[in-house]
Amino acid sequence: MVRSLSSPRLEVKLSASLLNTLADAASVSVGHPNLNHRTTLTNGIGNNQANRGWQRINRSLVSGGSEVLDLYDMAGVDIGAGAGLDGLGQAVDFEDVVAIVIINNNAVTAAGQLEIDPDAFKGWTPIGTHTVATGGALRGQGVLVKANPAESGFDVDDGTSHRLRFTANGGAVTYSVYLLCRSDDEYSSSSSSLSVSSSSWSSASVSSSTSKSSSSSSQSESVSSSVSSSSASSSSSPSSSPSSSSVSSSSSLSSSSESSSSQSSSYSSLVSSQSELSSSSSASSSSQSASSSSSSVSSSSPSSSSSSSVSSSSVSSSSWSS
Repeated sequence: MVRSLSSPRLEVKLSASLLNTLADAASVSVGHPNLNHRTTLTNGIGNNQANRGWQRINRSLVSGGSEVLDLYDMAGVDIGAGAGLDGLGQAVDFEDVVAIVIINNNAVTAAGQLEIDPDAFKGWTPIGTHTVATGGALRGQGVLVKANPAESGFDVDDGTSHRLRFTANGGAVTYSVYLLCRSDDEYSSSSSSLSVSSSSWSSASVSSSTSKSSSSSSQSESVSSSVSSSSASSSSSPSSSPSSSSVSSSSSLSSSSESSSSQSSSYSSLVSSQSELSSSSSASSSSQSASSSSSSVSSSSPSSSSSSSVSSSSVSSSSWSS
């Protein structure tokens, strides 16, 4: 949740025509004063910016009565949504005042004057002292305006300077207060939460990646170890257990290839021997040799076939294992 202000604006206007009527009834005039000061603000916490707004309209004070506004969090002040809350029911947290307007809503002829000054306890000093004694109290329709759109604004310090006092002197007073302020709380916390979330997500990703890498490394070492064991077992015993065959599929494939190669070499040697015997023996012997050779080839072929079956079985096991 991020609060903001839409199209904040500060305007001060004073205008009049200064007229001079001459003896011959002719007159001259000039526009004095002619003030139309307008500061267009944007939402934010920097120069010419504000992100908080608050108002309290037609607050009544009996003659001699006074009350204090805590500008930092409006503690105990209820403008309709609950004590310490703004017009949308959100907690007040003012750190700088950009502009403050205070109006004595009494009729201009009313006796009551509105005194405005820092409270004796942690008084908000930027407002200055406006009392009957100093000649600065506001009579009916009187208005006090202070604005400071620079980034520092009028500082509100919860520890030392944040309490503003209003007093009705000489009669009852009805007054209103309007504020444009700043707070960087939600700006910084919102950013931090996002960073922390992103950081946590990244950490989780790194952790997951590390776990996967570690797991892959462990599996590689396990398979490598199994292959070595399977090879050693294969040398001492022709037939391995099904589990050993499943784990060491790579070794089985390699052994099958070597077995096929070895059998192919034996077959070539056998044919060569039969050829030599054939040239030195009789036709009958040659026929027998050929028969013998044929028999040897037949017995060799099943072995190759068996080896191919083993290889095929190992590949299947390897696929299942993967």
